[in-house]
Amino acid sequence: MRDARCEHASLCVFPARTRSVARRLLAALALSLTCAGASLPAGAQAARPWLDWRTVETEHFVLHYPERYREWTLALAHRIEGVRTQVHQVIGYVPDRRVHIVVDDPSSDVNGEAFTPLDAPTIVLWPTPPHPRDQIGNFRVWGELVATHEFAHIAHLTRPSRNRWQNMLWAISPVPLGPIAVEAPRWVIEGYATFVEGRVTGSGRPNHAWRAAVLRQFAVEGRLPSFGQLDATGTWESSNFAYLAGSAYIEWLARRQGDSSVTALWRRMTAKTSRSFGEAFVGVYGDGPAQLYGRFVAEITADALAFERTLARDALVPGTLVQRLARNTGDPAISPDGRFIALAVRRLEAPSELVVWRTDDEPDTLSERRRERQRARDAEDVPDRSFYPPAKRKIISLVANDGAPYESPRWLADNKRLLVTRRMPRSDGTIRPDLFIWSAEDGSLSRVTTGASVREADPAPDQRWAAGVRCDRGWCDLVRIDLGSGDVRLLVPGSPTRNYYRPRISKRTGDIVVAEQSGDRWRIARVSPENGALRYLDPNDGITRFDATFDVDGRTIIATSEAGGIANLERLDPDSLRTTRISSVTGAAVAADVAPDGTIWFLSLQTNGYDLRKLRPDSASIARASNSARPLHLALVDSLSPVLPPRNVIAAADSTRRPAVAPTSEEREYGRGPTRLRYLPSLTSGYGGSTVQLSLVRSDPVGRLGVAFMGSAGAGSLPTGLALELRSRRARTAVALNAWLSHEAPSRKFPEAFDLGLDLARVGGAARLEQLRVSDGGELFITGAVLGERQMPSTALLSATVRGAALAGFTVVRRLRDEETRYQDQLSVLGEVGVVEEGPYLRQRTSLAFGASAGARPLTTARVAFGSAGGGGALRERFAIGGFRSPLLDPMFDAKRVDAPAYPPGSAAAVSFASYRVAVPLSLGEFFYAAATPDLFKTSFRSYGIEIRERLAAIPALGTPDVDLLTGFARAVDAPAKGEWRYYVVFGLRP
Repeated sequence: MRDARCEHASLCVFPARTRSVARRLLAALALSLTCAGASLPAGAQAARPWLDWRTVETEHFVLHYPERYREWTLALAHRIEGVRTQVHQVIGYVPDRRVHIVVDDPSSDVNGEAFTPLDAPTIVLWPTPPHPRDQIGNFRVWGELVATHEFAHIAHLTRPSRNRWQNMLWAISPVPLGPIAVEAPRWVIEGYATFVEGRVTGSGRPNHAWRAAVLRQFAVEGRLPSFGQLDATGTWESSNFAYLAGSAYIEWLARRQGDSSVTALWRRMTAKTSRSFGEAFVGVYGDGPAQLYGRFVAEITADALAFERTLARDALVPGTLVQRLARNTGDPAISPDGRFIALAVRRLEAPSELVVWRTDDEPDTLSERRRERQRARDAEDVPDRSFYPPAKRKIISLVANDGAPYESPRWLADNKRLLVTRRMPRSDGTIRPDLFIWSAEDGSLSRVTTGASVREADPAPDQRWAAGVRCDRGWCDLVRIDLGSGDVRLLVPGSPTRNYYRPRISKRTGDIVVAEQSGDRWRIARVSPENGALRYLDPNDGITRFDATFDVDGRTIIATSEAGGIANLERLDPDSLRTTRISSVTGAAVAADVAPDGTIWFLSLQTNGYDLRKLRPDSASIARASNSARPLHLALVDSLSPVLPPRNVIAAADSTRRPAVAPTSEEREYGRGPTRLRYLPSLTSGYGGSTVQLSLVRSDPVGRLGVAFMGSAGAGSLPTGLALELRSRRARTAVALNAWLSHEAPSRKFPEAFDLGLDLARVGGAARLEQLRVSDGGELFITGAVLGERQMPSTALLSATVRGAALAGFTVVRRLRDEETRYQDQLSVLGEVGVVEEGPYLRQRTSLAFGASAGARPLTTARVAFGSAGGGGALRERFAIGGFRSPLLDPMFDAKRVDAPAYPPGSAAAVSFASYRVAVPLSLGEFFYAAATPDLFKTSFRSYGIEIRERLAAIPALGTPDVDLLTGFARAVDAPAKGEWRYYVVFGLRP
């Protein structure tokens, strides 16, 4: 499992809590500029517009997809109208406007997003299905479940206000939103969509063992989130409580006041009388949400403790704790000789690490020596006691230089090498898991597959091949991988309704055991490695089973079973199909591996993550574990408590709860896609005055064609005028066309700029090609452009001229990390060959940046830069130090500007410059010290202050562009602005 669970996230919501319409409009503007950076999960990427996109329509939906996901998308398209009908029955409202659905899988990961502006509601779906240990791993058909959750967001959050005044004001806002989207906290938004997901599908998180396991374990340990923590987006499970506790709390409210009370809450929030969420809540439930949440926590804590007491008295078989660990510990792998264990360990302030430990118990000599020193120093002291096993000593470990960790280790038969998986970037930025062979003797690493999308592989006893799953095209196939060539052969195909997970190979027979998802659960199957023939090994009792592995006899199966609603270890006899429970825990027991002596090593769910435990079943422990099959819910105060999932019901293979089938249109080419128009106001302000910009931006749901038209006007000396940019991403190499009409007069604030020819009107255009290529631990951005413009200086010292130029540049970024520190370096080079009235000129700008940081903290950075210009036209095109980037011109086309925001434009001009900048991160922004010079620091323009720099990525589904934001407060150290403090705000925008 990944280090951080991905969120099935909706549009992020600016935390407005006031009923002021003006404040809400400001919230919409802030949302349009900030959600680009906040709505996508970490590591997430946008759709790939250069693929062969197609479109299909239904009555209320338009679905866009690459050819690779055609089968998955069409299967959903035939059911999506049925999803709409089912969601409408629960929520009581659906929008009349058509909803666009974008399907792509850039990261081979599980996710879905809903963007809920009233004028263009859009859903983005990643088709890779979740595995059974995922909190959303309980599904009949993944596409239908994720579409239900995301369309629930659309139906919930686009319910319009019935207040005409508010509707009129929202209609003219940059991003029109409904009142629920603005007022409701995150736990309401995600919790209600999860509530609907469970009511509509009969599966999903509310009907899964994992929501119950998390709530139960956190309640038992007294660590359920407070009301103020429900909206948290932090590490491990804290970000998921908006879904898990939020949905359980809403269910609890619905049971107290009826399902209609939940709908009444939304009707009150959208009424003609404007109300906050808290006011609407009190009017329905009598008390505030925080007070009732306290009661809810008290009740489920009481139920969890009652359950724990009953289990401890009659049935608890938790195994022996081997190691306390954190977050999503990787599955343990026992070496063939039983002496070693390998697993991926997650760390809080450092990268995840794949480690090899000894399986034998290790004495805690360090703790004993520390106690001896304490006793010698103070005979009356009471030394600390050891409650947990000592930390295991690493024999060898593997840490990725950058990016995703190595995980899913499986030993080869030579007892020296391991087959491991890592999610690797491809040149276009997409991410796919691949296989490597790692030597635990010398640490050498060799790659087996490239771009194969293969994971969870287990090597055969002959070390020639492995069984794995290939999650591609929206489902997971069972495949066979040649470990010599890396070739992948299909054994059992998956489909939109069938998936495979975590195969294991018998050391005795060579057969494969694997979990198969079909219908409404996961089952255990044996598969022939030669012809893919499949036979089920578990009884057809409607119970989900997964994480299967072979026992020491190579025939009997050890698996995780959700019988009774709790994930526990179970032994399966493949001939009689008889099941025997062998563990009984309060949380969940998963990921078993069996040592040669019969000891079962597994992971146990705790509030900090998954601990490593081991268990040697005997007749007494098996008899005790069998008691956990009793109806333990009878001990609970509330027999419907969310600490236990709903009772298991055997369903038909094609359940009647699935949405109905409806017709679709003929497929067609996507072309430029449907047009999304947004207007975005912005501000540029600093030394020289202020200007306001208004941008009209065109986009489409996958970001294939972007257009931005900007106008800038204001007082003072900053640039004003018009700019147009058109950017096509139809191919991997993006094409951009720019045009501008600009005038700036820095001499209004700094007269010396006049004689330097910086009071300048310019009209021109440019064409540019650019491509980003990604590698493991870095990327390369390459660009080339040609431009032509007419320059009209205000000074008589320089005549009007036509400037023509060709430009080329690249930026290389490399990232590296060790166990405690991460590093980043960046080299940027821009070369320009041009001609002006005085003759040709050459210009180059080079910068080198380096950053370092401990753990996950922001980088401390240092940057140096140097530029020079030569040739007959160099004097006209000399560098000008001072000010900041123009809001109208791309910096590439205005390369003579040297930023120094604390100083006025034209503080110095020369045919060369040098600069440096050092920055230390703070809780908000960074503290910097910077300097620029035209003469190798004989003259310096130094400054220091605080800056915030943000790049907000475009969200094509929302229609917002890329935004580069720089804001700061700086003090000049040298003339001509010595001792003066200056603020500055600069927006850069591109479609």
